[in-house]
Amino acid sequence: MLSGRKLVEDALQKRTVPRIPCFPLIDLAFAAAYIKKPLREVQLDPRLHAQALCTCADLLPVDGVYINLGLNSGQSTRIKDNTYLIDQALTLVIPENDVLSISSTDIKSLDDERLLTAKLFHPGMLAAFSLMQDSIKDRVAVFVGVTGTFSQVSLLYGIPELMMALLDQPEAVHRALGRRHEIVLQQIREVAQAGARFIWIGEGLGSGSLISPRQYRDFVLPYEQSMADEIRRQGALSLLHICGNVTAALPDIKSCKADGFDLDYPVDLQRALDILLPHVAVKGNINPTLFLPGQEETLRQACIEAKSIAGNRDGFIMSTGCLVPRDASAGSFQIMAEIVQQ
Repeated sequence: MLSGRKLVEDALQKRTVPRIPCFPLIDLAFAAAYIKKPLREVQLDPRLHAQALCTCADLLPVDGVYINLGLNSGQSTRIKDNTYLIDQALTLVIPENDVLSISSTDIKSLDDERLLTAKLFHPGMLAAFSLMQDSIKDRVAVFVGVTGTFSQVSLLYGIPELMMALLDQPEAVHRALGRRHEIVLQQIREVAQAGARFIWIGEGLGSGSLISPRQYRDFVLPYEQSMADEIRRQGALSLLHICGNVTAALPDIKSCKADGFDLDYPVDLQRALDILLPHVAVKGNINPTLFLPGQEETLRQACIEAKSIAGNRDGFIMSTGCLVPRDASAGSFQIMAEIVQQ
């Protein structure tokens, strides 16, 4: 019987597998609730982050977990209440039981040197991976996040500001992306050297809900391709994650060079499979809200439909379209697992 890790590994390489991998997108938001710890504590402590994910992998019928958006111990400075400073630039709001957000950035120029020194969430995600049990890493696919170049610059400079700069200062944006990209490639190498077999490229801000297909081709795709190439050089497998509706960009995503693509639920699964396979494996795309209590029958039918649409094509992984909600029902994972095994 193949382990979850091996099933995911084979599916990403478009090999025939005995069953569809069951891989809803569990990260620290659900994992913190599952071990009954405040989300803030898990986000600020890599040891708790690792413990929460290991517990989910141990007790839930899933084939993988995601390391996402954690901070390393001592990386942040608490300003007041739930407000923290990182990288001498970004002010974060970290509620007790909600995902952190960036409330402001002190970076006002695309030439700011902090674009070359900021660590963002890399130290925390790397530390959490290093603290996870080897037995878990051997049994399930543990994906370590490396935030994409476009998203890193967006977070550091400010999302509205970068959206305007795409129109007003395209050369400056390309210059900033090129400089930051060298940091991103180094982050990939550090994750791979720590032993990661699976790396997910978090490029949520390259979403079709924010930018046009042309802007995606110009400002996002080349850096994704370079990241995927570097991940492959390091002997790891890659999974590209972009939030929202990317329907118009699917023909371009086909050439992203990643081994797989995380398909969010607003995108039609049939259309995505037809365009992306066999070039890029498809992971998705059940509406995550169906994992909330009271949605059991609707979830079951959605999983049955997705399995039917995928048919016998190699390279499909059953998953939520985006992150499993913090308040998801533990029984929902069993429902998805039952469907893929039928």
